[in-house]
Amino acid sequence: MVKSACHCGAVRINLEPTPTRVRDCNCSICRRYGALWAYTHNLQGKAIRQATVVQGAEALEAYIWGNKWSAVWRCKTCGCVMYGTAIDKPEIILSMNARMFVDFDPASVTIQRIDNAHTGRFWTRVDGEILTGVQPPMEKPGPEDWR
Repeated sequence: MVKSACHCGAVRINLEPTPTRVRDCNCSICRRYGALWAYTHNLQGKAIRQATVVQGAEALEAYIWGNKWSAVWRCKTCGCVMYGTAIDKPEIILSMNARMFVDFDPASVTIQRIDNAHTGRFWTRVDGEILTGVQPPMEKPGPEDWR
């Protein structure tokens, strides 16, 4: 199981089993969000994992655009993009933003690029060394701190 939480901690979601692959979509909305998506259903629509909102369902709002067949759900307080649903079944989480996963090693998943923009261009790639950040490190979170 993997835990997922928004920045302010208002929204918390459990996902199981833990994904082994996430998708980097370059469509107009996904590239702006910078999301990496862990899907809960396969291409045939069969459930392969279960996502459960354990806190903060009332703290979520949907952004609906374009042909109005899907929605992206974000925290009303901090704005973090949490997951996606189909409009006709908003109770079923179809994709989770893996960038919201708590204490998760991104090296444990395969990043699969999906070219929905039909350009062949993506932001995710390995270009060089990892730079050391200037922000002070966070204290080690306890079990109640899902940051």
